[in-house]
Amino acid sequence: MASSVLHPPVLWAQREDVVYLTIDLHDAQNAQIELKEQSIGFENTTDGNEYAFHLDFYKPIKPNAGKKSATGRRVFLVLDKAEGEWWPRLTKENQKPNFLKTDFDLWKDADDSEDEEPAHPGMDFSQMGMGDFGGPDALSNLAGAGGLGGLGNLAGAGGLGGLGNLGGMGDLGGMDDNASSDEDMEEETSGKAKIEEIGEESK
Repeated sequence: MASSVLHPPVLWAQREDVVYLTIDLHDAQNAQIELKEQSIGFENTTDGNEYAFHLDFYKPIKPNAGKKSATGRRVFLVLDKAEGEWWPRLTKENQKPNFLKTDFDLWKDADDSEDEEPAHPGMDFSQMGMGDFGGPDALSNLAGAGGLGGLGNLAGAGGLGGLGNLGGMGDLGGMDDNASSDEDMEEETSGKAKIEEIGEESK
């Protein structure tokens, strides 16, 4: 890798079935992330500088089950392990890269209580979910994922059979009287966490 390419700080933690990665780099919402069973690759340009890294995982993950939450401050990933077991380290190599650190806010050992919620800013893992975000149930699941405004309130509104029905907002019942303009809604949600599946963009 060229010396002009910088490594962003990467924090990691785990549970028996998932790996948490936080890429501490601002303005990386549209970063290129290549997720494979055995590795992850990351590239982004921030403030005119090229940032990139590649990591080989200790054991395989499920690349199509990954989730990403991207804000203007950082990128957060939740990756499903292919097999449910605790890893002694994140990487295949014994030598840990200098840019990789332990995320002590999220860290748990195998014998720690599973009832304790992870203390990651702006994220609620109990609500984030690993399933498909395409259906109407997804709106209620996203309500707990920090920074998504009032989307959770839409879960019970009629006419949400498909997201396409949101276009006219008429199917949302009494919300017409109190709804702001499209511009106001975009302003309200700007800068908030964007959660999406990684699998599609990694293919």
